[in-house]
Amino acid sequence: MSTEYYDYYDGSKLFLFLSNRLGLPIDLVNFLIAQFAALCVARLFRKPLKLASPEFRHSLCLVIGLLMGYFCFGKQAVHLSVLPMIGYILLRMLSPNLMGNAILAASMIYLSCIHLHRQIYHTADYSLDITGPLMVITQRVTSLAYSLQDKLTSKEINANSTSNSWGKDFKTDKMPSPLEYFAYTLAFQTLMCGPVVFYSDYISFIEGDHVNGEGKSHMTEREPSPRLAVLYKVAGSVAAAVLYLSLAKKYPLAVLEELTNPHSEVSRSWSALYLLWYAYLSTLVVRCKYYHAWLLSEAICNNSGMGFNGYDTNGSPKWDKMSNIDVLGFELAQNFRAAVSSWNKNTNAWLRLVAYSRGGWRTTRVYALSAIWHGFHPGYYFTFFAGGLFTVAAKKVRSFARPMFVDSKPKKMLYDALTFITTRVAMTYATVPFILLNLSPTLAFYGKFYYSLHFIALGALFLPNNNKYHTSQISNCPNTSSKLKEIPVQETIVEANGKMKVR
Repeated sequence: MSTEYYDYYDGSKLFLFLSNRLGLPIDLVNFLIAQFAALCVARLFRKPLKLASPEFRHSLCLVIGLLMGYFCFGKQAVHLSVLPMIGYILLRMLSPNLMGNAILAASMIYLSCIHLHRQIYHTADYSLDITGPLMVITQRVTSLAYSLQDKLTSKEINANSTSNSWGKDFKTDKMPSPLEYFAYTLAFQTLMCGPVVFYSDYISFIEGDHVNGEGKSHMTEREPSPRLAVLYKVAGSVAAAVLYLSLAKKYPLAVLEELTNPHSEVSRSWSALYLLWYAYLSTLVVRCKYYHAWLLSEAICNNSGMGFNGYDTNGSPKWDKMSNIDVLGFELAQNFRAAVSSWNKNTNAWLRLVAYSRGGWRTTRVYALSAIWHGFHPGYYFTFFAGGLFTVAAKKVRSFARPMFVDSKPKKMLYDALTFITTRVAMTYATVPFILLNLSPTLAFYGKFYYSLHFIALGALFLPNNNKYHTSQISNCPNTSSKLKEIPVQETIVEANGKMKVR
């Protein structure tokens, strides 16, 4: 590892010896140590601190979060305090009907400055930097601002399109105290990589209301053990990490950067079909890194008693309220919207709360905010443009083609196989720029396919509507409003727990 790398990285170098022995970057070693330490400490919030005062539980969440931030980021951790401080000042100063948009603007400007600083001065040497936690904190402060705004102004979100019963569950009853606010924004359970926890869920966890709140007395109910859920998620996280470490060198996506050189082997000898297959395997390996981080973070939440979501039909406890990823739902999805709604699920709920339900140009608002929230690398914008285009095009194709295949089982099986393959191709095609980041390799990659999927998707927009199909679909869902069916981004319903449920 270069001297410049160590000079720039501000986090702790206490475990540099372990980094050298394992052959892993020190920032990644610090992340793993911090997360597994958080997993162990989280157990204290169930026993013996379950009956501790809310103030003490708030304070412990805050202190551990600050220590983790300093351990991983050193002096850069000051940003973890500055961004929520700006949000709290605006929350106190502004009138309720302004606080949501103002705090969203201020948070995004601050986050954008940090994104640009990293992009300009330091882009490739290490994978963990302060922008990750700041993205999570941005979600927290903005969701709190809009939730509080909706409560104080007694305004129904997007009343013309849905009943918005889910929005009522996000509303906050009162202005949080400084301790409540900063403990929420810096809570250690999800500080490093999410998922976003909505304020109402956090307060319920701290005050002990996280055990089935359907009108029953919380004091008389015994909290179900999350032990099996934690073990399952830790095992999944470790498996994802092993797959990533085993295959990352075998299928590096950086190979695709050679497409910018017309004399490279990739440019000269790789067919478009093999290139797509290699890109699929490479992006699958990269996704394992996300699976590892998100499953581990979810295990930390569950181990502290956060994330209980009632019981299933068999009476078994569900610990999926903080779930950010449905691995099988994404990898085996048969349409683009189902894949998108299985990925980064709580961020989908955040985007709906702060963008989709706040006015016109909904699809544009959601994809634009999501792109800016991620940063300013050109690859992000190519991915989100393709994602928006493919989402709308897939809806048109489904409406036009599906009725032709549902009249017999063999045809339906053929349709399912075709949609599965098509979804894998479209998702790979759309997400490669997200990982390549830079403009030249992105254009070279798409140029190898002559932008064919873009043109196919644009052509699909002109397919005629199958009104008979839409009428049949709506009639089969009597409790779902017709306008909800028209959601262009993901055609999903946000449940009260903040999860996206695909219809």
